[in-house]
Amino acid sequence: MAKERAPLTKIRIEKAKAPPDADQLMLWDTTVSGFGVRCLPGGSKTFVYRYRPHGGGRTVNPRLLKLGSFPSISLDDARAAARIHAGNVAKGKDPARQRAEERRRDRATLGKLLAEDGPYELHLKERGLVNIKTALSSLRRGLKAHMATDVAALSRNDIVTAIAELTKIGKRGAAADLRKFSRTFCEWTVEQGLAKFNPMAGLRAPSRTRHQRLQDAEDKGKALTDAELVAVWRAAQAVQDRAARGEPIAGTFAGLVQLALLTGMRRGELSQLQRERHVLTGERAIDNRGVDGERIHLPKTITKTTADHDIPLTPLMRAVIAAQPRGASPLLFPSRITGGALRGWTKLVAALKDASGVDVGLHDLRRTVRTLMSRLDVAEDIAELAIGHQRADLIARYNKDRAWQARVEAFEKVSAHVGALLAEAPDDRDNVIAIHGRDQRPTG
Repeated sequence: MAKERAPLTKIRIEKAKAPPDADQLMLWDTTVSGFGVRCLPGGSKTFVYRYRPHGGGRTVNPRLLKLGSFPSISLDDARAAARIHAGNVAKGKDPARQRAEERRRDRATLGKLLAEDGPYELHLKERGLVNIKTALSSLRRGLKAHMATDVAALSRNDIVTAIAELTKIGKRGAAADLRKFSRTFCEWTVEQGLAKFNPMAGLRAPSRTRHQRLQDAEDKGKALTDAELVAVWRAAQAVQDRAARGEPIAGTFAGLVQLALLTGMRRGELSQLQRERHVLTGERAIDNRGVDGERIHLPKTITKTTADHDIPLTPLMRAVIAAQPRGASPLLFPSRITGGALRGWTKLVAALKDASGVDVGLHDLRRTVRTLMSRLDVAEDIAELAIGHQRADLIARYNKDRAWQARVEAFEKVSAHVGALLAEAPDDRDNVIAIHGRDQRPTG
C-alpha cells in the first residue's frame, strides 16, 4: 500500500492515482492528524479518518472511519468532519463503534426483524422449517407491544411478562409456543450480532404441580367415540349439503373435517392440500419408491416432520374429495371468501362443536384415526407410519421398509369402520346448525 503525506488540496486529490502494482494509494493530510484520502485503482476516492480509541495507545489497532466520497463531499467539509471526530476521540468516544451501533439499531427493532419477508423469516426459509407461519405469528402476537423495541434492549422480563399474560387468559399452548420460539429467535439475534446475549438462555418453565399435571392430561385432547364420530361426520355432511345449495357457510371446512377423520392428517397439511398436485391417481400414481397405489402425496415442504408422506386412497376418501367443488383456487379446501388457505380456525372449530354437539378439537380427529387403528388390530409400527410419525432415529437409520401394503390395509380398515358406523346410524342432518368462521362468514 503506497502512502503520501502533504497538505491535502483539491488539485492534489484530483491528480492522485493508485499505482498499478498497489491495492490503494493513501494521501494523508498534515493539517488534521489522521485525515486522508484513499484512492483505489478503479478510480474511486474516499475521505477517511484514522484514529486509535482514546486511552488505547499503540497497543490498540487503528480504526478507519469513512467520511464520504470525493467529489460528492468537498475537501473542506470532510476536513471539518475529521476535526469533529478528532475532538470526540479526545473525549473518550469511539466514532466507528458509535456509527456501527447506529446502523445496528436502525435494523434491529423487533418490527423490522419480524416483518413479512424480513430478515428472520428469510432465515427460517433458508433453514427449510415447515412451521414458519406458526413461529412468526407467535412472536408477532406475543411481543406486539415491543415491535418498536431494539432487540438488544428486549429483556427477559418483557418476554416472561408476555408469556404470563397468555397463560393468565388460558392460552397455555400459545404461551408455550412463545417461550419456545422467542428463545430460538433471541439466539439468532446474538448470532447476527444484533444483541450481546440471549435473555431467554437458561430460563426453564416452572415445574408443574400435581394438579397442573392432572389438568394437562385432561386437556391433551381425546379420541372420539363411535357415536361422537358419527355426530361430527353428519354435522360436516349437512353443512356441505347446504353449501352445495348456495348457502354462504363453511362447506370447505366441513369437507376438511371429514377427510381428517379418514386420514389423520394434520390441520396444516389439509389446509395446503391441492387436488391436482397432491391427489395422485391413474398414471400419476406410478412411483418407483415402493408406493404403487393411488394416494395423497404430502411433500416434505408441507409436513410437520419435513419428510414425504403418502396416504393410500380409499373409496370413502375419494368420495369426500370428489364432493369438494372445483373453483379457481388450486386448494382442495380453500376459503370461500378469499380462495386462499382457510383461516379463523378457532371460530370454525367452535361452530363445529355447536353443530355436532361434540366437544372436539381438530387434533382430536387425528387422535381418533390413530386410536381406531389400534382398535382395529393394526400393528403399532404400521399405525405410526400410517399417520406420518417418524420412526425412532436408530430404527429409521436401518429400517427403510415403507410397509406400503400394510398401510393400505390400515386405512381400508378405518374407512370400512367409519362407513359401517354411518350406515347403521340414523341421519338427522336437517337438524344440524350451520358452521361459520372468520373466512366462512355469512354475507347477509
